[in-house]
Amino acid sequence: MVDLNDQEAAALVALQRGIPLTERPFAELGASLGLSEEAVLALVRGLLDAGDARRFGAVFDARRLGYRSALCAMTVPRARMAEVAAKVAAVRGVTHAYERGWPAELPADGPGGPAGKSWPNLWFTLAAPSTDFLQELENLRAACQPYAIHELPATRRFKIDVVFDVRTRDRDERVEPRLPLVKASTQAVELTAREKALVQLLEGDLPVGARFFEPLARQAGLSEAALLEQVRAWQASGVLRRVGLLLRHREIGFKANGMCCWDMPETAVMEAGRRVADFPEVTHCYERPRMDIFPFRLYAMIHTPTWASTQRLFERITREAGLSGGQLLLSVTEFKKTSMQFF
Repeated sequence: MVDLNDQEAAALVALQRGIPLTERPFAELGASLGLSEEAVLALVRGLLDAGDARRFGAVFDARRLGYRSALCAMTVPRARMAEVAAKVAAVRGVTHAYERGWPAELPADGPGGPAGKSWPNLWFTLAAPSTDFLQELENLRAACQPYAIHELPATRRFKIDVVFDVRTRDRDERVEPRLPLVKASTQAVELTAREKALVQLLEGDLPVGARFFEPLARQAGLSEAALLEQVRAWQASGVLRRVGLLLRHREIGFKANGMCCWDMPETAVMEAGRRVADFPEVTHCYERPRMDIFPFRLYAMIHTPTWASTQRLFERITREAGLSGGQLLLSVTEFKKTSMQFF
């Protein structure tokens, strides 16, 4: 990835958080950071052309669109990992799939290490329309026999904020605090056929230009004003999370992805989850069901340049959040990472 100055790095954070839903979004975003519209557009196009970004487009809340999703875990022998992972990754509703474990270069008895324990090693996210989810999961279970698939749905979401700041990539200092999450409805909305087609249009890899929404409106058979009115309404109701840049975290230097897990009494999860989610380095934070094969309740995702720095970050979050113990599962192999495709 090319080196960025402070203004460009700040723009990169803002682009991930989402552009303004206005006629000239890149001009407005640039003005707030002291950059021209042309400079912001050049930054986005350069990242996409270099493969440092996956796409520029909309991110929707799957639950509001009538979808159900869950984190799933399996224990697969190393000799069968590639074969089973290929079956999992072939399913359209699987958006992420990783082998998670412990790299050989880290001592197993260090902070977050397995210390002789064996945990599930193939982790993936499955999403499907709520009416089809159970059947999709059963089909996948049948395809992956004799290896069991354990479902770990999120029972509480503390944070969904996939934002990478290259200014702190090689440092431990914190970046600016996140805005607090607003509690939004989880009830599915009923969309017309035209609205579903608009979701499908916006969820793609969209061309970036000064009047970003104008060509999209023409393609959808709407005026620019009508399209902006719709996306603003969807954002206000929580259906649309943002329209922005989705980076490839490994390509921009965040190569060591880790899932942090801690156990605690159920009554302590709410406060602990808020404390962990408050760390700007945490991109996701959830409560999930505690299982015998994986006895943890609180999950958080972190990313740094190296396994050792991810381990140090896990140790610091554990200490500063007032937690103890815990387990760190590092994503040693990425089998699939893509955006959800609806309808």
